[in-house]
Amino acid sequence: MPRPASPHRARRALRHVARVAAVGALPGALFYAGMFGLSVASHADAEYLGVTDDAITSRLIALFHDQIVAQQLGLLAVYAAIGVAVGLAAFAFVELARRAARHPFRAWRHLYWVTLAVFLTHSWFLVWSIGRHPAMYEPQAANSTYLGVLFWLAIDVVPRSVIAALPYALSGLVVGLTIHIAARSHRERTSSLTRPAVAAPAAAGVFFGIIARLAFGSASATSLGPAPRPNVLLIAVDSLRADMLGHVPAVTPRLDAFAQQAVSFDAAYSVMPRTFPSWASILTGKYPHHHGVRNMFPRPRPGPIVADGLPELLGRAGYRTAVVSDFAGDVFTRGDFGYQHVDAPEFTLASNVRLGGLKLHVHLLPYLVEVAEGAGLPDLLAFERLGDPAWLTDRALDWLDADDGRPFFLTVFYSSGHFPFAAPAPYYDRFTEPGYRGRSRFHKATLGDPLPDPHARLREERHIRQLYEGAVAASDAAIGELLAALDARGQLANTVIVVTADHGEMLYEDGLGVGHGDHLYGKGTLNVPLLMRWPGLARPGAHVRTAVPLVDLAPTVLARIGLPAPPGVDGVDQSAVADGRAPAAPRPVFAETGLTFFPPETDRVDDRVRFASGFAAFKFDPETWAIYLDPAYESVAILAKQRVLIAGDRKLVYAPTRDGVRFELYDAVNDPGDAHDLAAVEPARLAALERELYDWLLQDPAVVRIGDFVAPREPLGGALSGGVAP
Repeated sequence: MPRPASPHRARRALRHVARVAAVGALPGALFYAGMFGLSVASHADAEYLGVTDDAITSRLIALFHDQIVAQQLGLLAVYAAIGVAVGLAAFAFVELARRAARHPFRAWRHLYWVTLAVFLTHSWFLVWSIGRHPAMYEPQAANSTYLGVLFWLAIDVVPRSVIAALPYALSGLVVGLTIHIAARSHRERTSSLTRPAVAAPAAAGVFFGIIARLAFGSASATSLGPAPRPNVLLIAVDSLRADMLGHVPAVTPRLDAFAQQAVSFDAAYSVMPRTFPSWASILTGKYPHHHGVRNMFPRPRPGPIVADGLPELLGRAGYRTAVVSDFAGDVFTRGDFGYQHVDAPEFTLASNVRLGGLKLHVHLLPYLVEVAEGAGLPDLLAFERLGDPAWLTDRALDWLDADDGRPFFLTVFYSSGHFPFAAPAPYYDRFTEPGYRGRSRFHKATLGDPLPDPHARLREERHIRQLYEGAVAASDAAIGELLAALDARGQLANTVIVVTADHGEMLYEDGLGVGHGDHLYGKGTLNVPLLMRWPGLARPGAHVRTAVPLVDLAPTVLARIGLPAPPGVDGVDQSAVADGRAPAAPRPVFAETGLTFFPPETDRVDDRVRFASGFAAFKFDPETWAIYLDPAYESVAILAKQRVLIAGDRKLVYAPTRDGVRFELYDAVNDPGDAHDLAAVEPARLAALERELYDWLLQDPAVVRIGDFVAPREPLGGALSGGVAP
């Protein structure tokens, strides 16, 4: 029988536990509670995508007061728990150093060194995270001296490699001290290396070893056999322009390499450069007036948001289906597209309040982002200044790991190319000028609000283009990892792979501003990549230069896996063209704009039909907190749409203005900025294209032609006069 513990040994154990709690756990918890208070005190104004609105913020605080308080108390508990863990690790490290130096225990001295170790550990986590995701911290760094100094160290002083190597150095120090104590114990033939002495280095070594592993990362692959039927992998990057592929300097080396294995449709066009309607068209093969999603904020409806989309059709055919996305992919939770598994953030009034409550805690973000990678906090995926595409690849592979023998249809939608172009390291400064120190150093800081000084404005615009390139490069690297992992698993060869974008992006060329969906001038927002590869592709590396709308994607994919396209599809199967079995037949491409929330950064549309300003046109469901366009504005939103017809080498623009409809005609091949209107010199061509455009527009059952206007059948009511854009 084991000998019972003596009262003396029990009291000594209790004293040791009390010492660890008082000098290790408690200082850690108190320090991190202080960081909670510092985060709240240094918080800047609430904002989303560079927009602030104090009136809305006050209203939300009043509306969600109880939930906000509960969330903040929960976060305070998380701070305290992290503080306890860091405090215990710091205690173990200090105790190891004390034993190595044979110093007697002094509570006050131990407390000092433990507190210092906690402070330095937290500072390292911040510096590490700032170096990886500076856009998350930049707004608050200006309001906190402590955070500002760490920001300066992380960005301008200490190389990222040195920051990441520090945990390895500490782990080595722990090992060295442990060996020293063990060797001394052996020499002196004592039992100095007691259980507490072993526990201290073990705890500290494990702690810093975990940090080192996190800092440098790790990877593994599971080999899965190929499915008997073709899988389908649909990859998209938000706002990816076609001219980023093959760009000099190279922005997308992985996609450029993949293009050599695929067919590239060089003149692929988004049919509506807004994410929600564009995805509805991509997945259904229908134009917006046929699938019914006409803007970014459709009214909530029971059941599927669209009928007969790829996820639904492939699910019925025995595929397991999923979509994985981050902040721009909230459209997949706001509408049911038919996916069996949706891994994407919400976008509701309540989720935005929760996200705002997370954003302010810059002293918690290193642990939530770098350590936990958002686990258990789906709202963090909606953080527009986070946008780390590597997360998406990891989550996509996690889903693929749950293989059940069925073929898969997986959509991975990377958001990093979307405004505010906040890429993680090492991409945020890959293409930028080292000397730039303006307000948009790490992400586009504002929506609108151009700088008044022309020289400063041009420099900022150039820098924003370079930030965009870095954000695209980050997605390219993550896509490369995804394709490499599929290849390692033996699944790549039996997979239909499509790479595209929901729309492109204007980047200040030709005076057309920045953004997408506000107008259809230029090629930046409409011309997107479309790469397609399938088993047995006859012409890898081929290019198709005939115009192709993205509504052709769905019927082409269905044909490649042996499924018929449903009735009413606007797109056509392009697989015969891709394989060289049929010539590319010229077809017209139609497109339309979305809602204009804020004044575009261009004077080309100053005379547009004005819409509601900012957030004034939105309502929310009091049960689900879903955000949607006020029905009173739906009709004027249709009236205000700019439309485009691209036919061969000509582009017709239908531009409704406050003075009537203006038709403009451009050379679609040689005038990429739509700078030279040919309407006056080609009247016959203009008239023919006008007739073709009206024939298409009037397929929309919700509109009629009144004069030159395509107007909604429903009366406009007070929306046109009540919603005035600045």
